[in-house]
Amino acid sequence: MTLGEKLKKARINKNFTQEYLAEILNVSQKTYSNFENDKSKPAFSQVEDIAKVLEVSVLDFLSGDGLSFNYDNVHGGNNGFIYQNQLPEKLIEQYEQRLKDKDAEIAFLKQLLGKK
Repeated sequence: MTLGEKLKKARINKNFTQEYLAEILNVSQKTYSNFENDKSKPAFSQVEDIAKVLEVSVLDFLSGDGLSFNYDNVHGGNNGFIYQNQLPEKLIEQYEQRLKDKDAEIAFLKQLLGKK
């Protein structure tokens, strides 16, 4: 199953419209439609946002062969893209690293707030 097919299935399962998800992502309905029709790929942060709204694990969208999408990781790594030839395990590893980076950032911000 392609990423677009997974997005569509999860959206329909929640009885959401493409327009609603497009609004959440701050993109046009046509852009979101292109995601579901595999004409374009969402940024990784958009996949995270969609997963949150649809109450689905990001890993559900990322698992499977042949998926590729824009990856907007601001902390570097593979020049901003995940290529189709990478294994799902690598995608999981990258996602887990992103979570660790966010946890570190949260801890740092909490520390700053505690000093005031």
